[in-house]
Amino acid sequence: MKKKTLAALLIGTLLAGTLGGCATGGGNGGAADGAFTVAYLNSGDSDVFDKLKKDTFNDLVKDDTSIAVVNSEANMDPQKQLNQVDDAIMQEVDAIVIVPIDYSGITPGVKAANEAGIPVICLGIESEGGDYTFVGCQNRDAGVMQADYMAEVLPDGAKVLYLSGTPGLYHSVERHDGFYDTMAEKRPDVEILGEMTGEYTRDKAQKVVEDWCQSYPEFDAIVCANDQMALGAVEALKAANRLEGVLVAGVDATDDAMNKIKDGEMAISIRQSADALAQNCYETLQKMQKGEDPGDRVIVDFEPVTADNVADYLG
Repeated sequence: MKKKTLAALLIGTLLAGTLGGCATGGGNGGAADGAFTVAYLNSGDSDVFDKLKKDTFNDLVKDDTSIAVVNSEANMDPQKQLNQVDDAIMQEVDAIVIVPIDYSGITPGVKAANEAGIPVICLGIESEGGDYTFVGCQNRDAGVMQADYMAEVLPDGAKVLYLSGTPGLYHSVERHDGFYDTMAEKRPDVEILGEMTGEYTRDKAQKVVEDWCQSYPEFDAIVCANDQMALGAVEALKAANRLEGVLVAGVDATDDAMNKIKDGEMAISIRQSADALAQNCYETLQKMQKGEDPGDRVIVDFEPVTADNVADYLG
């Protein structure tokens, strides 16, 4: 990859450009000349967990004068994210970190960066094609862990509802299939009453569960593909006076979700550590900065969080 010296003028150009981001990194408010520039392309700051990853990463690099980070976010618009990849390539950054909105949709951007000789990290979500280093968890494992827990605690002949993520997204499919396949194997007696998408949002999930409370006189669990939907489900169940006896599961182990677990309002969340993801992303960039091969995959394990261990993580 072509190396270059970056002066403050380039940072200013990036700030003014269509990346629409802000530069961080380097003590005293800026990066030194010759800094290793990184475009961090977030899926959307409206996604609580992805925003947490971005903030955690920026906190890690803020005192590193050898790295300058230009942040942008695509507001969950795949085409906007591809445009931001193009902008980063045009600015000749040294590396691109992408939190993909869509597994297949980001592929043209990864391939374009490959052609420009710019190394890519896909953080949290993989790309269907192109060359990149994946830093993240295996999304299927989240669904498997949810099913492992439910298989242990649900009564015979239990009835379950499933709140899926945004349709068509790779991680939505992986979490869904991990749960369904494992439940079918371990607890074929459990009935999946229904499934709808909450589109990974609290408000949408709350509305869906409000309707379910009207449609289904009895169910034992609501399994959700992320915590925001689980939190929406809890609010709908409480409003309908249906929370008692219903197990609610999520993914991400956000602070809000873990507090619900502590209070007995959620049963489980599958933890992705924003700290671990950000740290591994930073360490991978440091290898790229040194010209070392970071490898194709850096896997961060999911961890189930329940009432038994939630205090360890909330601390």
